[in-house]
Amino acid sequence: MKFSNSEIHNDTFDVHVLPELKLSKLNARAALYDPKGYTAKMLDRLGIIYQLVNPGEELSGFDFLVVGREAFTTDSEGLNLEAVRKGLRVIMFEQTSEVLEKRFGFRVQEYGLRQVYRRLSDHPALEGLGEQNLRDWQGDATILDPRIRFDSDRSLFNGVQTVKWCDIPVTRIWRCGNRGNVASVLIEKPACGNFMPLLDGGYSLHYSPLMEYRDGNGIIIFCQMDVTGRTKTDPAAEHLAWNLLTYVSGWKPGKSMQAVYSGNPEGLNHLKKTGINCTEFNSKKLNQDQVLIVGPGGSNQLSASVKTIEKWLKAGGHLLAVGLDQHETDTFLPFRVTFKKEEHIAAYFETFKGSSVFAGISPADVHYRAPEELLKVSSGAAVNVNGILAQSESGNVVLCQLVPWQLDYSREQHNVKQTYRRTSFMLSRLLSNIGVASTVPLLDSFKTPVTPEKAEKRWLEGLYVDIPEEWDDPYRFFRW
Repeated sequence: MKFSNSEIHNDTFDVHVLPELKLSKLNARAALYDPKGYTAKMLDRLGIIYQLVNPGEELSGFDFLVVGREAFTTDSEGLNLEAVRKGLRVIMFEQTSEVLEKRFGFRVQEYGLRQVYRRLSDHPALEGLGEQNLRDWQGDATILDPRIRFDSDRSLFNGVQTVKWCDIPVTRIWRCGNRGNVASVLIEKPACGNFMPLLDGGYSLHYSPLMEYRDGNGIIIFCQMDVTGRTKTDPAAEHLAWNLLTYVSGWKPGKSMQAVYSGNPEGLNHLKKTGINCTEFNSKKLNQDQVLIVGPGGSNQLSASVKTIEKWLKAGGHLLAVGLDQHETDTFLPFRVTFKKEEHIAAYFETFKGSSVFAGISPADVHYRAPEELLKVSSGAAVNVNGILAQSESGNVVLCQLVPWQLDYSREQHNVKQTYRRTSFMLSRLLSNIGVASTVPLLDSFKTPVTPEKAEKRWLEGLYVDIPEEWDDPYRFFRW
């Protein structure tokens, strides 16, 4: 632009162009449960052949199931998804925050994000989508009202408006429209179960709008990305939806491993609470279908089995060491690892590939909100995350220096509670990446409506470990 005083100003902007989708026939039998019809329109545009199903119908004859946007309410009839454990694959598109919280037991946030970030650098569902395609989509998202519906009967702090979150009134800032949103209702990454976040966002990247959950031989994709029902179709949204459909239609389960634990009983109790069917080490021969988890105090039991463990590891056995010191690792590991004592608060690291044992772990999951000195790995293994995580040269021994069950969850400080939940997720993620199976009561929520008479609080059950009843106190968050 040349102005009248001969001054010249230049400006530039990028136009990102996605290639046209190469649609093809999916070689899989697809079922669709879509009472409101939002998702059927999208599948028709993409040329997906499907059969509509209703609650109570048998799903074992299908390869994968698509659950449409807003298909569930808290009290609607459900679907029996027991077939997931036998190999059924499911994609569930956007559900409301009320359904995710009250029916499925997730902790959620209504953020209205205009940008999200990759948590896996190479996942097939994100193929062909760059960072520039995960922000500022065309049109408006419509899963949320353009304005927040405040609770007019209650207020906190000089009249600041509130909403209900897990039955607690909490303050919220204003929302003025949903233009450009890519994800409006986000799920807090659960501390229990095999949940792999593919994208994350929100405060400290605690939340994921795109996760895959594995149970038995099946998989469920929770897609809270605003891909359906937009006021204007966005190419990146369509591209993501197509990627998800092709990924799920061809997905195959991996090998499942059995967890064996050696260490103090607090560790075993924690692992069981997170959904892992764990047995205690009994000095018998380990097999290749087992993963040995060694917690603090475990070396005492393992000292008599050093040669057995060395032989097992050389044959390909997998071991996860959690919170051990120099003496303990020297007792039973066939190689020497050294440590240094250092304060830990946070760490930055690049996104891991899907094949990494650290896949799905983010900086939020290793952020110690109650800083203290910890033993960090300094040598003897490939150091990651500033020594908080490490992996042996052979790849089958992993060391983790954050121990969730050593954090006092009962303390008043909210930062300790956050650290406990995030490190619990990190440990669950490590074990799932190694191949350890876990189960949480999620599939039951699909077939079981919420019963108001029972005053159910499913967000206290099974997905976030030890959420105490005092969280029902309306002023719980404000006392500190």
